Amino acid sequence: MKFPVVDGIPFRSKEMSWLAFNSRVLQEAADGRLPLGERLKFLGIYSSNLDEFFRVRMATLRRLVLLGKDYGKLRLPDPRETLREARRLIRRDGLQFDAVYRDILRAMAKAGVRLVNEKDVPRPLWDWLYEYFFESVRPHIMPVMVRSYSRFETLADTSMYLAVELGRHDRKGREAHALIRIPVPELPRYVTLPEHRGERIVMCLDDIIRFGMPSLFTGLPYTQFDAWAIKFTRDAELEFDDDFTASLYDRIAEGLKARRTGAPVRMNYDGGIPKPFLELLTDKLRLGDEPTLLPGGRYHNRRDLVQFPVPAAMKAEPPRRLPHRVLSGDRESIFRTLQEGDVLLHLPWHSCSLFLDFLREASLDPFVDSIRLTQYRLARHSSVASALITAAQNGKEVTVLVEPQARFDEQQNISWAQRYQDAGIRVILGVPGLKVHAKMCVVTRNEHGEPRHYSALGTGNFNEDTARFYTDHLLLTAHHGIGVDIVESFRFFETNWLPPVLNHLVAAPFQLRTVIGSMIRHETAVAKAGGKASVFLKLNNLADPEMTALLYDAAAAGVEVRLMVRSMFSVAAGHPSVSGSIEGRSIVDGCLEHSRLFVFGNSGNPRVFLSSADFLPRNFDSRFEIIVPVLDEELRDELVHYLELQWADNVKARVLDAALTNAIARGGDKAQRCQESIPEWLTGRLVES
Repeated sequence: MKFPVVDGIPFRSKEMSWLAFNSRVLQEAADGRLPLGERLKFLGIYSSNLDEFFRVRMATLRRLVLLGKDYGKLRLPDPRETLREARRLIRRDGLQFDAVYRDILRAMAKAGVRLVNEKDVPRPLWDWLYEYFFESVRPHIMPVMVRSYSRFETLADTSMYLAVELGRHDRKGREAHALIRIPVPELPRYVTLPEHRGERIVMCLDDIIRFGMPSLFTGLPYTQFDAWAIKFTRDAELEFDDDFTASLYDRIAEGLKARRTGAPVRMNYDGGIPKPFLELLTDKLRLGDEPTLLPGGRYHNRRDLVQFPVPAAMKAEPPRRLPHRVLSGDRESIFRTLQEGDVLLHLPWHSCSLFLDFLREASLDPFVDSIRLTQYRLARHSSVASALITAAQNGKEVTVLVEPQARFDEQQNISWAQRYQDAGIRVILGVPGLKVHAKMCVVTRNEHGEPRHYSALGTGNFNEDTARFYTDHLLLTAHHGIGVDIVESFRFFETNWLPPVLNHLVAAPFQLRTVIGSMIRHETAVAKAGGKASVFLKLNNLADPEMTALLYDAAAAGVEVRLMVRSMFSVAAGHPSVSGSIEGRSIVDGCLEHSRLFVFGNSGNPRVFLSSADFLPRNFDSRFEIIVPVLDEELRDELVHYLELQWADNVKARVLDAALTNAIARGGDKAQRCQESIPEWLTGRLVES
C-alpha cells in the first residue's frame, strides 16, 4: 500500500485527510434517510469547508511548493504530490455534489418546494418579483465596467459576482463587460416568493438580479445581457512578524487588510462563459496560474444552502435539551453545589445556560472578588461577554484574555476587547508568540478570609451559539489546586517571560508534548511487560509526526489503540507494517463532534483528561493549550462510558483505515447512533438520581 513517509514512518498529509473528512460530510448530504433540509445543510457545510480549505490549506501548500526541496525540513509529505491528489479529490467530490444537489431538488419539488430561475418564474408572480427587485435588490447593485484601466485588486474574498456581457440584438457595435457583486449578506441568498398553485416557490438572488438586469444599465445602448457567475478566493492566512513593539491592534488591522488583497488561490467560474471574456477577466485579476481556475456550474457559494428556506417538516429535530442531574434549576447556589463535588456538562444535551448561571451568580455574589476568563471565540451577541461586563459594573475585578488571532474572528475579538476596556475590564490582548486556545474561567471568592477558587474548564469555546450543536464537555470544580493553576496561567499571560508553574493542569508549549508522550510510553512499557494497556483518544485532528510514531510503537507492543478523530488524520490505521492493531473512527452527524478526551489505561486505574488541544504541531509547540485531569471517579467513569457509546456507533461512524475509504463502521446486533444513545443514557441517569 503506497503511503507518504515522513521521518521514516507512514504519515498522510493533513490536507488529504481533511478532504476525506469533507467527503464524509458529503456522504451525509447523500443520505436519503435524512430530512431534505438536513441534506441541504450538509451540502452547505461541505461548500463552506471547501472555501476554508482553499483559503488556508491550499494557500499554504502553494507556499510550500515555492520552498522547493526545503519543505522536507518541515517534516511534511511532498506538497506537489499533495496538491495533485487534492485537486483530483475535489474534482471527484464536485461531481458527486452536483448529483446530490439535483437529487435533493427533485425530491423537494415532489414535496411542493420548487427552486426556479429567472426564466421559470410563474407569470402571476412577475409583479411581486419586480417590486421586490426594485425595492430591495436594485439599491444594492452598482455594476463595475471592465475596461482596460479598471482595477480589481479589491474584489471581495469569497464573494460572488456576475460577469455580465452587454450586447445588442442587431449585433452592431462592440460588446461591453461588467461585474456585479451579488449583495450577500446584505440580502438573503434564497428568497421565498408568494405561494403558487399550492407550491412554495424559492428563487436564488443571482437569478433575481438576472430577472431585473436590463434596468441596471439604463442609459447605455445595450439590449442583450448575459451573465455568468464567478467567485474569487484569496489566501486567508495572517502572518505576523515578531516586532512586539508595534501595536497589536495595528498589526491585526494590517493583517485583515492583507487578507482582503491576499494572493488568489482559486477562481470558480461558470463553465459556459465565453473564452474571450474569461481570458479578459483572468488577465485583469492576474490569474495566470491555470490550477487556480476551476470551472463549475451556474451557481457558486453553495455554503448559503444552510439558510435555504425549507418548511419545518423538512428540517431535523434540534438536539434534545436535558436537565442536569445535579444542577437541576432548583435555585441552589452553584458555589454550594461545587463545594460538594465536581459537575460535568455534556453539550449540547446540557444547556450552556448553566455556565451563564455560574457567571451570573459570580457577578452578584458579594463574596466574589474576581473573575478571569480566556476568550477565543464568542457568540455574535454574547451573553458571556454581557455577564462579564455586568460583573465589572457590580464591582468585581474582571480580567479577560482576548485572543486577537482567532482565525476569522480577529475583528470581532478586537471589538470585544475595546468594549471590555470601556467597561473597566482588564484586557490582556494575547501573548506574544502564542495563540491562547485554552478554554478556562476561574471565579475567586472570599470565604472566611481565604480565597477559594471555582473553575470552569472546557473542550470548546464559551460560545452559546455553537454550544447548541457542538458536542463538548465543561467541567465545573471547586478544586483548589486547579483554580490556583488557572490563576498562575493568567499571571503568565501578563508576565510572559516567566513560564507558569502548574501542579494539576498540563500546558503547552511547556510540558504537554512531554507529558502526553510519557503516558503513551508508559502504556507501551506495560504492554511489553505482559500487562493490559490501552490508549483511547478523541480529537478533532491528529497530524503530529512524533505522536504518530509513539502510537505506532505502542500498537506494535500490544497496546490497544483506539482513535476517534473528526477530521485531519495522518495515522495509517490498519497499515500492516506499522499499525495493524490501531483502530480509527470518525463520526459525522447532526451535531459537530468537537470534544477532546484522552483515556490512558494505567493498569486498570484509568487516567482521564479533558483538553482544549488537538494533536497537531501547533497545539504542542506554538499555542497555550491545557489538559485537565478528571479527578472525580464517578465523572471519570461517566466520560469513559460516553466514549464507549461513541465507539459503538454503527450508523454514523466511519472507519478510518489506511486508504480512508470512509466505510460505515459495522458491529453490534442492532443499529446504534451515538447522538441518539447518549441523550437516552443521560435521561436514564436522571431517572436513577
